[in-house]
Amino acid sequence: MMPIEREVLVSILKTTADGTARIEDVSQEVRVPLKIVRYVLEGNSKIGIIQLRGNLVAVNGEQRLKIALKAIESGADIERVCSFLSWKEFEDIVFWAFEANDFSVKKHFRFSSFGRRWEIDILGFKEPIVVSADCKHWRHGWRDAASLKAVKSQIERTKALVETSLSLSERMGIKEWRLVYFIPLILSLVPSAFKFYEKTPIVPVLQLRDFLQDMPAYVHEITHFRKTLSNS
Repeated sequence: MMPIEREVLVSILKTTADGTARIEDVSQEVRVPLKIVRYVLEGNSKIGIIQLRGNLVAVNGEQRLKIALKAIESGADIERVCSFLSWKEFEDIVFWAFEANDFSVKKHFRFSSFGRRWEIDILGFKEPIVVSADCKHWRHGWRDAASLKAVKSQIERTKALVETSLSLSERMGIKEWRLVYFIPLILSLVPSAFKFYEKTPIVPVLQLRDFLQDMPAYVHEITHFRKTLSNS
């Protein structure tokens, strides 16, 4: 990818926080002639990363994540790119991927266990599976040690949830389930150097929909905690 295209993509992220931007504004932001900017936009429109509507460039949440990844893969600074993505955009894509696979979802689930307070970013429910997901937008060193530390923390959170799951079953909406498999999961914008750590999946958010679709076939091959709800 040409450096100009990379900078145009970053500029789109910066100028389309509300979903649209004038092509002229993108050109001014990136300081590249309008003709060249339009050429870059037309190429990315053909592959579905953006939409062109007259003199406007329009993007949805998933497209903004694709733009970010394409820019990063071409050498753009990760922290700079991620500064133009909101936490809500990231969570909305996660929420949509779960719902597309017929999971019900709870965000920011707070509970007490082992004498302390816990919070899980996303819980996805589809009998007999509860996915306990931690969303990692970006942090320095994510591709290496930071992702492994995140896995250990999420396993700990999930164990705490399992420990108190019987008393939380009605609140979680699983009271009528007989058997539950709790699965810790790490979600990230940028791929980690590891796809698994301690058999716990580390999944780029844009691959989440496919992961959830395939997951029931290999639940027993990844980290999971089995719990029988005695009141079922």
